[in-house]
Amino acid sequence: MKRQVVRARAFEVVDDSGNVRGTLGLSEDNSPFVSLQDADGQVRVRISLNPDGAAGLAIGDRNGKVRAQFGLSSDGSANLALGDRNGKIRAKFGLVSENAPTPGLRVGDDGEVNFVYSLAEQGSPTLGLYDEAGRVRIRLGLAAEGSPILRLLTAEGELKVIMGLDGDGAPVLQFTDAEGRPTWSASQ
Repeated sequence: MKRQVVRARAFEVVDDSGNVRGTLGLSEDNSPFVSLQDADGQVRVRISLNPDGAAGLAIGDRNGKVRAQFGLSSDGSANLALGDRNGKIRAKFGLVSENAPTPGLRVGDDGEVNFVYSLAEQGSPTLGLYDEAGRVRIRLGLAAEGSPILRLLTAEGELKVIMGLDGDGAPVLQFTDAEGRPTWSASQ
């Protein structure tokens, strides 16, 4: 039996009233997508593939605000983002791409706490918590060598508190001023 192929730029699924409830098609840039709409025509779920290879799933509420996103970027990094009822991202969990610069902590022989940046392995996890304005205020992650690090930021994005373990497992706590210079540090 020979298989038949149906070709089109888009397909729409309609309910008994003729309302579009689902679409399989191509966007303006020829990227494929699938969307599901509620009875009022609001897109509630969208799956898409971008020209750069990024892929994503977005889930919206009945007011049209995206409340959850799951994606894979073209660089291989994956993330899950959760939004509030205004559509602002409030929490984001991700795995950074391979060779992304990742901050870590080192305690020198003199007891000074220093930031070091190294290149992450594929899948280094990060968690960000965002305020109502969409600004990241807390970042929790693992440095490239696997040491945990917690960073607290002001509403302006200034790093104020760093807490974690250095590469040797020693605990570190540091407070910084407006220029990012250490004002107080403690390490074992």
